[in-house]
Amino acid sequence: MIACKNWNEIYGQDRAIAFLKHSLERGEIPHALLFTGPKGVGKYSSALLLAAALLCPYKKPDGCAACKKVARGVHPDLHIIEAEGNIIRREQITEAERELNRKAYEAACKVIILDDANLMNAEAANSFLKTLEEPPPESNIILVSTSKESLLPTVASRCHELPFAALGKKDIESFLINAEGLDAAEAERLARKSGGIFGRALIWARNPDIEDNWNRGVEIAASLRRSSLLQALEEAEEARQRLGEATEAEPQEKIDLEAYLKAVDKRSRERLEKSFEEKEKRETARLKRQAAVDLFDGMSSFYRDIMLLNMTEEAGGLSTEVSLINLEWREELEREALHIGSAESMRRLQVLHRARKALEANVDLGLLLDSLLLELKNV
Repeated sequence: MIACKNWNEIYGQDRAIAFLKHSLERGEIPHALLFTGPKGVGKYSSALLLAAALLCPYKKPDGCAACKKVARGVHPDLHIIEAEGNIIRREQITEAERELNRKAYEAACKVIILDDANLMNAEAANSFLKTLEEPPPESNIILVSTSKESLLPTVASRCHELPFAALGKKDIESFLINAEGLDAAEAERLARKSGGIFGRALIWARNPDIEDNWNRGVEIAASLRRSSLLQALEEAEEARQRLGEATEAEPQEKIDLEAYLKAVDKRSRERLEKSFEEKEKRETARLKRQAAVDLFDGMSSFYRDIMLLNMTEEAGGLSTEVSLINLEWREELEREALHIGSAESMRRLQVLHRARKALEANVDLGLLLDSLLLELKNV
């Protein structure tokens, strides 16, 4: 995940950022905030920047030592809650509440960030209501979710909602050209393939190797009809191995943390070491899950394009006017569309949708890939 260093790196969210900066200047940050909006528009990055500003001695995300610790998720006064599998449990909320009630270690306040807050089960959400309504002094709670409606009404009503806007394809292209220095053709390609998810396009622009998971998904979908059952299973095993490679940690962060730990007392060191170990596990799981999501989305995009070609032809439209995601695969798409009709394309898209849901439920990735490819081949 790309960590933003200041407010200027949050693109296309001028209204939300202006509210946060103004509230910080006046010292009027609501005690419980709810950031809502589509995936990949900067909600979580903004939550981290706000946490950095609240915990920074200078009250702004300025890249100081405290801000860097927030960006790495190891600041002693920051507690980040993320789903375990596809659920945020009551025990996680209870632990976070204990943290809020402890005296701040370094800063003047405590901050909790609850990512994917919509994944709280009913027990967790209900147990959090009293804290949301009457938080301990000098504490701030930030919930991140796709929408207010995905939360229990009793949770949403206790938070000040701050909506983040969806970005259009042209907005993403413009950013990649002007801020990242990509040429127009490459910017258009990444914006088109990202499906309007700004964060995904930005990560691909900065780390082209990560895009390979999507590309591999397209390749598997394109070759699947002609593959034997054995070849399909071999493809699944190769894909599983590649996804495992996406979890390698960055050594520099460990070195920086070790230097910091040497400068703190024993109690703080033990607590931070535990926090960092938990963060590493979360990050490893997130990277592996995101790599699998990219693989599945690449496959889905291929069948989506085939279905669109078929439906356009059935409606008597011109195939040249079809808005394809995988323009570079047009010949292969048209060839496969002769064998795979719109009904079969829809079936395969549904299979992939179920696979994504299973991925969120922490189903074993190897078994999931085997099952997915067998089901796609209708075995």
